[in-house]
Amino acid sequence: MNNGLLKILLLAQHKADPKLALHCKRVACYALELAKVLDESPEFNKKIFLSGLLHDIGFLNLDITFSEIPINKSHPGYNETIQSHSAVGEALIAKVITDPDVLSTIRHHHEKYNGEGYPDQLSGEDIPLAARIMAVADLYDTLLVGEMFGEHRRIPKMVLQHLEHDARGSYLDPNLVDAFLNLLDKVPVLYLPSKDNELGLYQMTYLHVGALTFGDLVNQDDHVLVRQGIELDQKMLDNIRFEYPGQKILRDSTLIEDDLML
Repeated sequence: MNNGLLKILLLAQHKADPKLALHCKRVACYALELAKVLDESPEFNKKIFLSGLLHDIGFLNLDITFSEIPINKSHPGYNETIQSHSAVGEALIAKVITDPDVLSTIRHHHEKYNGEGYPDQLSGEDIPLAARIMAVADLYDTLLVGEMFGEHRRIPKMVLQHLEHDARGSYLDPNLVDAFLNLLDKVPVLYLPSKDNELGLYQMTYLHVGALTFGDLVNQDDHVLVRQGIELDQKMLDNIRFEYPGQKILRDSTLIEDDLML
């Protein structure tokens, strides 16, 4: 897919529902990092990043917005409407993308490892690897941001416990959960360059002991968690990893050439 068409689709998502657009960008970033941990090929990584950006595109064709999901659970046909978004998204993207791997990932990102997902009730390794990766990234972001599951789960410690003890082996591939938890041990944060980033895409960087560079660390509501220049010690890193609520985003005006994904 060329950047022009991708820009149109991402703009459409953002205009329809900014929370949906940001969710998709974050999920794409986490899915890419997990694919890297698994040592997948550059081609696989490109496809899974694109799939992440578009995995919820089906919401654009439904009479419900992503932001309304928590308040519409009592509406008739709620579950059926929500669950249709993955197949609807596949059908929409099939009009402009023919790559079967991208289409399959969009269709199957809500299949569950135990076979109780949708739309095709696939189970185990019958679910394509990219879709299993996407499921981990999608659930992590949804829980950490707090949409659909209640504010109390925005605390990272509770999200990690849910992934490890509730979702592992039931909703999610246990091996991928283990790999993802190991990734989170390195304290990843989303990095948002302001230069040469027309699509507003996130990259990933990892915090470490020492001065916080590039910008302020904020959450998804733009509340500052740590100011630029503050010296991070291990206690602060542990607080960011386990206690600070919501997604962590490093807003930066300097682009690191080595970190470019696209």
